[in-house]
Amino acid sequence: MKKLLMVLSVSLAALAALANPKGYVMVAAHSPGELPSPAYDINGVRFSLLYGDCQNLNGFDFGFAGRIRERMNGAQIAIGFSIVDSDFNGFELGCVNYVGGEFSGLQLGLWNGTVSGYGTQLGLVNTADYMAGFQCGLFNWANNLDGVQLGLSNVVADRACPWLPFLNIGW
Repeated sequence: MKKLLMVLSVSLAALAALANPKGYVMVAAHSPGELPSPAYDINGVRFSLLYGDCQNLNGFDFGFAGRIRERMNGAQIAIGFSIVDSDFNGFELGCVNYVGGEFSGLQLGLWNGTVSGYGTQLGLVNTADYMAGFQCGLFNWANNLDGVQLGLSNVVADRACPWLPFLNIGW
């Protein structure tokens, strides 16, 4: 067991040393406990034990919970929640996924939300101010829809649902 802990400690130290010069790897126990600091852009991988926070991330994000303050391109997988304050291109998987700007790709979770979405949301609850694509879940809500909603309850705020309650199509 001591050897395993020693190998793990040395490996994390090596990852942290790699992370500082170019921002290829970020290791985060919690925020502000990241190496490198949250102000860095990461072009590679971020591992978050509890919560990770960075400016921009191009690559892969894995952990319990994570936040990107500006832009994310790639895949974000979180056991808890994933938050991107601005724009996101790629794949989000987590219990709660939220993009505060323009989302392009796939969101898969219990609750998915975005301001502007282009792609697919699959979850129990899916929300978007504007959605161009596909929402599939128990409850789907969009203020404006150019696409399809499939679920038990579908709401498009700018008009009444024109067809069956479990299927809503709008353009």
